[in-house]
Amino acid sequence: MGKGKKDKNTSVDSKKRKAKASKFRTIGKYFLIVLLIGGQAFLSYYIISNNYEAIYSYIDGFFPPESGEYQLEQIIVNPANTNGKRYFLVKLSLELVKKEEVMLIKENKSKIRNDLIKYLSARSVSELQGIEGKEELRFELVQIINQAIGKRSVRNLYYSKYVMQ
Repeated sequence: MGKGKKDKNTSVDSKKRKAKASKFRTIGKYFLIVLLIGGQAFLSYYIISNNYEAIYSYIDGFFPPESGEYQLEQIIVNPANTNGKRYFLVKLSLELVKKEEVMLIKENKSKIRNDLIKYLSARSVSELQGIEGKEELRFELVQIINQAIGKRSVRNLYYSKYVMQ
């Protein structure tokens, strides 16, 4: 009889030991994971702090050189089919690929204005109104300006004024 109780006690003790060992393994796994992450963070910080200049120059090479900006004079046209009763006023700011291309825009300013006036006066009121119309117009105006100067130097176009009356 005593032997049966001893077997039960030893099996209970061995279960407790296994549970403690299992709990220790779980805690140990998490400790190792935290230790590895901490080590990687420290190593990353150490490498970056020692090589910051080289990393900065490498990343800076991906960005284009300083872009230029040019503001065109405002343009006033009568949209198509309005018989002069309505007008459209727009003032544009151009973002250029390079700062040096501002001179190219200045040299072709008259041609650009002429092409823009011809294009805008051929558009109807419904084509010039609404968000979709404005966005489509931006894209088309960039194409017209780039075509007028013979080079893709306009990166983006912004409306400084956009009035339809």
